[in-house]
Amino acid sequence: MAAQYSVDQLKEIELGKQQGLDTSVYENPAFLAMQMQEIRLGLSKGLNVSIYADPEFDWLQMGELRSALEIGLDAKKFADKSIPHDIMREERKSLEQGVDLSDYKGGRRGRSAAIMRQLRKARREGVELLHFVEEGYDWEQLEQIRICLQKNIDIEPYLSLDYRGSAIDEIRQGLEDQIDVTVYTNVEYNWKQMHEIRLGLVSRVDVSKYSDKLYSSQQMREIRLGLEAGLNVDDYRLMRFSATDMRKKRLELLEIIESAQKMGEAALSEIEGLLKQQDYIEEGIDPIMLIVSPDCMEAYVKIREDVEEVTEQEILKIVWEGNIRKGIDRAAMREAENGNRGEDGKIVVARGEMPVNGVDGWYEYFFRTDLDGKPKILENGSVDYNNIEWFDTIKMGDRAALYHPATKGKDGFNVLGEVLPARNGKEQPVLKGKGFILSEDKLEYTSAVDGLVVLKNDSFLEISDVLEVDEVNNTTGFVVFKGNVHVKGDVGVGGVISCGGDVIIDGFVEGGNITAEGDVLLRRGMNGGGRGVIRAGRNVTGKFFENANVYAGDTITIDYSTNSELFAENMLEVVKRKGAIIGGKVTALKGMKLFNVGNTMGTKTIITAGIPKKAEQEGKEIREKIYVAKQQLKTLRNAESDFHNKFPMNLLATMEVFKKIEDAIYTKELDIEKGNKELEEFQERIKEFNLAKIVVKGDLHEGVDIVISGKTWISSGMSDVVMKLVNDEQGQHIIAYSDIDA
Repeated sequence: MAAQYSVDQLKEIELGKQQGLDTSVYENPAFLAMQMQEIRLGLSKGLNVSIYADPEFDWLQMGELRSALEIGLDAKKFADKSIPHDIMREERKSLEQGVDLSDYKGGRRGRSAAIMRQLRKARREGVELLHFVEEGYDWEQLEQIRICLQKNIDIEPYLSLDYRGSAIDEIRQGLEDQIDVTVYTNVEYNWKQMHEIRLGLVSRVDVSKYSDKLYSSQQMREIRLGLEAGLNVDDYRLMRFSATDMRKKRLELLEIIESAQKMGEAALSEIEGLLKQQDYIEEGIDPIMLIVSPDCMEAYVKIREDVEEVTEQEILKIVWEGNIRKGIDRAAMREAENGNRGEDGKIVVARGEMPVNGVDGWYEYFFRTDLDGKPKILENGSVDYNNIEWFDTIKMGDRAALYHPATKGKDGFNVLGEVLPARNGKEQPVLKGKGFILSEDKLEYTSAVDGLVVLKNDSFLEISDVLEVDEVNNTTGFVVFKGNVHVKGDVGVGGVISCGGDVIIDGFVEGGNITAEGDVLLRRGMNGGGRGVIRAGRNVTGKFFENANVYAGDTITIDYSTNSELFAENMLEVVKRKGAIIGGKVTALKGMKLFNVGNTMGTKTIITAGIPKKAEQEGKEIREKIYVAKQQLKTLRNAESDFHNKFPMNLLATMEVFKKIEDAIYTKELDIEKGNKELEEFQERIKEFNLAKIVVKGDLHEGVDIVISGKTWISSGMSDVVMKLVNDEQGQHIIAYSDIDA
């Protein structure tokens, strides 16, 4: 038997026997080791492997059939050796998701798995692509069309079979940014050129300077970067310059401008010192001496004291011979001719002009942009939740923002006649966002709805609808809304809110279930009665939480919490000096700032920070994925080697199985590379979690459990304390130290 099987095949047979499986099903040297593995995995899960235990199925087809059987699908529907594995995958996923692709004609052999994937995704999202398929669009084009349809972007007027998917992507992004995409919707542009023109339009620069299709995308980029920096690009945007040449000239021009701006006061101070050193003029030297400042911005003449008369023409001759060509002051020369030589005999006969840079473009906003959504701490130590300034409002048709374009700079010159280039003002990018109409000149942003208006990260303008309701409870029904929800009253038991924006509740919350993609603000608080749940994509702010379950994708801010389970992916803060955390479990992965934890009654209170429990499983799964990929890669390379040993190269080139092995090797190498990167990012997050600190001002009562990254420390009663994780000769453990200013 050993002579018939490779090492990897024998390994699969041995593994099956160790697991108590009927290995006779795959004890056949016609099976590759990878095929044996798929059969073994199916047997180990009690699947009917007879559907695919056939050497004529490749291991990728076997994997798809096994996956179908594992989730209870009828794998016989596509257990056909003639169907490629990627089409099998789409058949399987369509069955799994309840999507009907039977109207995609052409027969299974004529189908494209990539097109099937886009059709399946589109139908799951509630949009239809079939007529675009029938028009002949490929899968990359269909992917972009699908995204447009899903986002309600009217892409059809700009579509052409001549555009690659990446070109349609550039058009899509331009339409999302509300720029004039007709500037670059020309099939003679490649997608990279379209990309550079789009970025220029977003940055508000004059794209006509580089929109000639004869420019390469790299040349376009260099001109665009110059325009964005406020440079006069006319000197280097000539077609004969390569992109490398353009880059060199762009950087040189930037350096010239920066150098010119560093002149001014320092250089003028230097010339003053130079003149003082030359206040004495000895007999025998020239009767009229020309002095030029180091920065060539001023020229002086100094007339020897014993020279009684001097004419304008004599001075002009000295100036001209000294190569002074611009900024010449003939009036000063005439004054000297008339005997006015200044206090110390120095006469300014020429002055240059410093370049004046243009003013950068700027936005004027017609709503408040300084609202932070945080409660105000009053002088008496209490916290004002009622007057939290969370957002500003706007009416449909009102102006939200106005852009003031950058101004051009004015070039300067020195007395030698050399031009000192000025920098034009830098334009600001077009605001991204939603809920507004951008004027044709791309300057005015007008609200398209009555709603809330907010500026995020200085670049994203969001105007969203607000649904206002008086109260929510089990009699008012569910509140489901894409925008923001404002509840003027209470949310009672059985009240359910689900929204795509923020939730603001003016009253109390009892046992409600609130889900928001954005923030959740409770102006009062929540008594959940063990049934109240809040899940926010970002922050949760509330006066108090009692017997509640709260999750925040970012930060939780409260006065106090009793017997609740709170979880923040970022930070948790108690803002009231007399606030407290009593009972329950409170978790914030990146740390906490608290006032008073636990009580004299010894109510069980657990405070947790650092690496979450789920991280251990996450890390294990990433490492397992890398390990499995490496093992599979090893098996594939062994199979590749076996084929090389058995068959000549000219025959291997025609063998489908060998091509699949080579493709699979490449895919596994990419999987390992991706897994290693994922592991590296995971490890960086772990380092960040390990730096988490828990700061308690006031009393940390006896018996409170402090857990940081899985290590536990039980308080014996302290005040004003900081707890963090350390790694020293005692190993990894929590230390506590007093630091009232932490």
